[in-house]
Amino acid sequence: MARNPPSQTARRWAGLLTLVVLASACPGSRVSDDGPWLSQLELKPTSVGQGYEVVFTVAGGKPPLHYTLTPPPGFSFYTGDGRLVGPASEPGDFNLVVHVRDVEGDEDTATYPLKVFPRLEALDTKVTQPRAGSTFQHVFKATGGKPPYRWSLVSGALPPGCTLASSGDLTGQTNAPGVYALTLRLEDSTGAKVEVPTELEVFRADGRPSFPLAVGNWNIEWFGDSTNGPTNEALQLTNVRTVLADADIDLWGLVEMVGTTHFNNLKADLPGYDGFLADNAQVVNGSKYYSSTGQKVGVLFKSNTVQVLRAELILTSDSYLFAGRPPLRLDLRIKRRDTTVDMTAIVLHMKAAASYSDYARRAAAAAALKQYLDTSLPTQRVIVLGDWNDDVDASIVFNPETAQPYASPYIDFVTDTDDYLFTTDALSHAGISSTASNSDFIDHQLITNELEADYIAGSTQLIKPAIPNYETNTSDHFPVVSRFDMTGP
Repeated sequence: MARNPPSQTARRWAGLLTLVVLASACPGSRVSDDGPWLSQLELKPTSVGQGYEVVFTVAGGKPPLHYTLTPPPGFSFYTGDGRLVGPASEPGDFNLVVHVRDVEGDEDTATYPLKVFPRLEALDTKVTQPRAGSTFQHVFKATGGKPPYRWSLVSGALPPGCTLASSGDLTGQTNAPGVYALTLRLEDSTGAKVEVPTELEVFRADGRPSFPLAVGNWNIEWFGDSTNGPTNEALQLTNVRTVLADADIDLWGLVEMVGTTHFNNLKADLPGYDGFLADNAQVVNGSKYYSSTGQKVGVLFKSNTVQVLRAELILTSDSYLFAGRPPLRLDLRIKRRDTTVDMTAIVLHMKAAASYSDYARRAAAAAALKQYLDTSLPTQRVIVLGDWNDDVDASIVFNPETAQPYASPYIDFVTDTDDYLFTTDALSHAGISSTASNSDFIDHQLITNELEADYIAGSTQLIKPAIPNYETNTSDHFPVVSRFDMTGP
């Protein structure tokens, strides 16, 4: 550590003594009362590979100043402003001898200790595969840096029922088999940080690896429209990207997508994802019913998991019933390891509003959809998802004569329990709302009995992002997600 600057009297005597001693050895050097004096500074310790920067400051002296220092391995030193920049490449205890000289030739030297710890690294990041329904524990460990260490989850989601303690203990019991991609953060007591990507696979209760698939739907209010919905388009894009990245879902059905450029920017911000909107050229009949400036349905998916075999609009003759937004059908191939499973996803956006006429159009659209599914996809795994603009326990529209809600416009699906299941039914009956401003659950997922065999019971959840002012800057709807295990019985 640098010493305290001497008093004025001591500096005068030191200057006279320096002149006497150095007169013959260093002709032309000058020492004055206002020469540079290196300030006291305690250097913060660091670790190999961590960013580092410190500036050695002086009191007094006449600019320009010139600093000299032989930096530790890996560091760079800038002589014009006395700036030391890391990262270090080797650990050790270093004594940094800093010399400064001003334009008059006055100078000072001080020594500063610097501790460089070994590189901070994670150990034991491969989690032994736990089984669904069984408790398990895994301890993430570390080396290097300065203990104690702290662990936290940066992105991805732990299996339901599991927790990660700051000590690195991962514990819990989950009934949701699948593969969970996680990014952890390891931090030491100096603030050094490293990101640790890892993967946690939960095996089925019978010990077999699962074939996980996570499906979500989200009405992203007027996404990419500069005149409707959230006014700060850049902030909405940032918030949506954060929600999607954190959710880590394989397949998204999206609603109220407007700006194609905005959607493409979103994809660019989500490595590993691909997708398109309903007016895209690969959608059969797409541009005929969806315009570049209007609301569109769309799909976003992990390209290493989901392959789109065909995309087309269906029930186009009933477009009026769907408020001019006929559903988007996607024939998909889901890939895990060397196994594939085919399924169909249908993304829809039903007629909005709460008049009886709106209700009647939704009911007629549902009847057309059911007939289509019964006749065109009678034995396939199918999921229908999106903004249904009405509930499944009872309608959002009230009968003025009885002051009671009408039956759900989707009652024919609800009562056909042999062939169909609304995975969101339990959330509706629990009184949960899927929007930020109303009391009803109107964003649903409907699955056929063939896909119901793969559905992880009770896995459907509503995501409520921890975003301040979410309703005004992101969306008036919340995302809905469900999980499946396509391994079979």
